[in-house]
Amino acid sequence: MNATKATAILLVHLLLLVVAMPGVSFLKSSFLSDQASEDQFEQRYGSALTQVAQAMKTVNTYRRPLAKTVGGFQPVFRIRQAWHLYRDGPSTIRRMEILVDGTVVYRTNDPELDWQQAIFRNRRIRPMAETLVKKPRAKNRVGLARFIVETVQEDFPDAERVDIVSRWGGRRGPGKVHHSIVARAPTWTLEDRK
Repeated sequence: MNATKATAILLVHLLLLVVAMPGVSFLKSSFLSDQASEDQFEQRYGSALTQVAQAMKTVNTYRRPLAKTVGGFQPVFRIRQAWHLYRDGPSTIRRMEILVDGTVVYRTNDPELDWQQAIFRNRRIRPMAETLVKKPRAKNRVGLARFIVETVQEDFPDAERVDIVSRWGGRRGPGKVHHSIVARAPTWTLEDRK
């Protein structure tokens, strides 16, 4: 009984290792695909690491089809064996930006533009702000936008215009405007902009 149990545990671990294979599972199939890329890799990292990389490439050529075949059980158990989930971070970063009369007073995760940051980073408000930035027609956009406009009116009593802008981009720079909501005095009616 113990030998059967030990064999079963070993097979499960081997299966998970094949499916995940830390350090190898994120390699592209084009990795070290020709002599020029191998020479460039060797010049940059040395011959010892080049031999390791070639071995990883060889293992991956057999592992990838096998992992695709046996990895189908993962959705059933709602698991995914991926060790490189946060390797490079998200490719698109979404930021909320609030402008009062054309001057930026708040931008997500910007230490210099931190007006009311404690509210927008609150664990109950943050998901609403993230949804507002992600979806132009988010269900919570009107309520959150009204709250922002009312808070601007309190903190900036002479304000004439409030822009709530969703910016999408990379790590550097503010990114491009994806959509926005504008409110103007004296009615402060919310207008969606694309």
